[in-house]
Amino acid sequence: FPEFFNNTMFLTGTPKGDPDSDEDEFGEEFDMDETRSRLSTLFHRVSEVCRAEFELIAHVFASPSTYKDANNSSSTASSTSPSNTPIPLADVTSTVPLQVARLLIQRIISDPRSGLQARINDLLESLDKGGDFYMGSKKLDTFVVIHEKAAGLFMILKEGAEQNLIPRTAAGSGSGGNNTTAAAVSPATKRAVASLVQFLNSQEMALSNSQRRGYLNLELRLLHHECCAGFDRIGASMVLKKGDSRRYSIRSLRKSNKGVNDAASDAITDYRAPVMPLEKDNLKRMGFGCLLDGPLKPMVLRQPLIHATDSLMRARLMFGTTSGNTSQNSSGGNASSSGGGEGHHRNSTAGVILAIYSQMCTFYGEAYLIPIIESLAEMLDSSAPSTPPSLPYGEDAPPHEMGVNGNFWIAVERMHSAAKSFDRELWAEQRPGSARVWEILVGTGSTNSITMAKECRLRFFRDVEERGEAAILRALDTITAHIQWILVSGGESAGMTGIGTSRLLNNLKNHESGHGGPYSVPTGSALEASNSPAVQSLAYCLRAQFVHVQSALTPQSLSAFWTALSIRLYDKLITRLLQHYYVSNIGGVILSRDVEALRTVSMLAGTDHQHWDTLRELLTLYMTPPDALKSILVGPDGVDATSGKGLFGRAGQLQSLVFMSRRADYRVKSSNGWQKSGWAMKLLGGLGLPDPSERSINMAMFSAERH
Repeated sequence: FPEFFNNTMFLTGTPKGDPDSDEDEFGEEFDMDETRSRLSTLFHRVSEVCRAEFELIAHVFASPSTYKDANNSSSTASSTSPSNTPIPLADVTSTVPLQVARLLIQRIISDPRSGLQARINDLLESLDKGGDFYMGSKKLDTFVVIHEKAAGLFMILKEGAEQNLIPRTAAGSGSGGNNTTAAAVSPATKRAVASLVQFLNSQEMALSNSQRRGYLNLELRLLHHECCAGFDRIGASMVLKKGDSRRYSIRSLRKSNKGVNDAASDAITDYRAPVMPLEKDNLKRMGFGCLLDGPLKPMVLRQPLIHATDSLMRARLMFGTTSGNTSQNSSGGNASSSGGGEGHHRNSTAGVILAIYSQMCTFYGEAYLIPIIESLAEMLDSSAPSTPPSLPYGEDAPPHEMGVNGNFWIAVERMHSAAKSFDRELWAEQRPGSARVWEILVGTGSTNSITMAKECRLRFFRDVEERGEAAILRALDTITAHIQWILVSGGESAGMTGIGTSRLLNNLKNHESGHGGPYSVPTGSALEASNSPAVQSLAYCLRAQFVHVQSALTPQSLSAFWTALSIRLYDKLITRLLQHYYVSNIGGVILSRDVEALRTVSMLAGTDHQHWDTLRELLTLYMTPPDALKSILVGPDGVDATSGKGLFGRAGQLQSLVFMSRRADYRVKSSNGWQKSGWAMKLLGGLGLPDPSERSINMAMFSAERH
């Protein structure tokens, strides 16, 4: 049928070679619908001719007794039978018709010049001459169409061989009709028929395998090209990693799963997509805003998943679908008819799906998300400015971003959504009817492929989560550094309610000069503000930062992040208080208000904030007259320090005494220098306790984690 194999018939426009055409030899538009129609006509014509030839062969090469039996059967048939009813075959004991049919099929399929395989190869080669990725995608569609039509053809040929080459004898029905019943078939004929069917299976498998390997290599190549082309369209640069760094490749998965020996290895392809991650220097030059409008744009993030799902769909059409113990190809034929058996078919399908999934894990993880996450972390400057901030920040002005741009959290949220979409769109576990990786692999029953796919998925999420955690911890470090900058640098450089100089810590122990930290406020000073400028500004900035963090993290992650921030904020304040600050009675009131403001902002998320409650009780030591301190420490009914009551019982002796030692009146200046005041020595002597402030203080004993 040479007219059906003219390659130019699959192209619309002027036929190739027309001297009146100015078009390039391969510049014509490829019409997929026309190609599908012509291929359908071709395979239908081949099946019709073969079925007719089967009947002719059985008639021509029948034994002499066949004609005698056939004539006897014809004479007894009903007189009303149509004249063109084919004469049924009698008992055929010779295997010659089956051998001739086999030669005919072999010639039709395997003839090196005009056979079905040769003409299909000519068609595919004509597409290759186009030399661009557009024609490559059309070739993929052509692969699928050819496979679909060929599967239907071989199913018809096998049915025709069993129906037309197995002898049947005429038997009159009670109503005078012409019926046929199966004649007795010799064992030799049965073996010949089975051999012919097996031969058809082998021919189908040879035809399919020659296309499947080319299809899979082209599928993986074009999938990688389409994914990388998306980067090029948004102006993102890529770099080629040297060496084999594919963490999700099938070979690396086998190394981590020793003993895996799966028939799916037959589907390992020659093509291995190179790892071409986004260039991090280019990403950092983009900035947060350009990242959100470029690589992190929702449509850009989704496009590779669309290409991957298209690849999975074509792979299912090429290699068949499976369900339980039954495997069927796209035309409804039994997968075991492919020649290698049902097990081989299922393992091939599993190997192909695993190859596509592992390549996508490499691209979407190692080449796409991970470079962006690492760039986001590196774009954060964890060091605070060297100059003190100008406090306070007005509530009507934009809050300081504390080193973490709000777009950083939007980027984190999009990365998190992208990872979830990757799993939902490709893996899709426990989603019946999704036709995604998990469902297909479970249907194949290939436990080794399922194990390797799960390992690939685990590595993908582990790597992405580790980089994400590192970026979030970098953000936490950056915010912590800016807390120190606002609370310490800003708080100590600003005046407290109009009192002090530009620097209040020139001499931390010179109380007479009004120094000793922001809470060493002289007696009689007026309280002009409810909070210190530093804490007022810090609380304002943290509330604004919380809005961004809350929108980016899951409730569990938000709770962990904000609890960690609360602990760090507490430790920064306590370390500064116990090592550098002195607190007067008025300063204690301001400090108590500041602690309440910080406690309020710390409790926006998380549950572990007991350290703030303990601190609020300890602050009463600064607002209590000296003669009432003992009842605060041991309780009104307490007799001594071991009674377990009062502040000693709730906060501990060491913490209570160290906090008390930071009172502005705990030490007084004399001619011999700074000495403990009389009330302090009397109180410690009455309790029978040493002064812990006289020796080095281990600040780890006062950290929030101790609570």
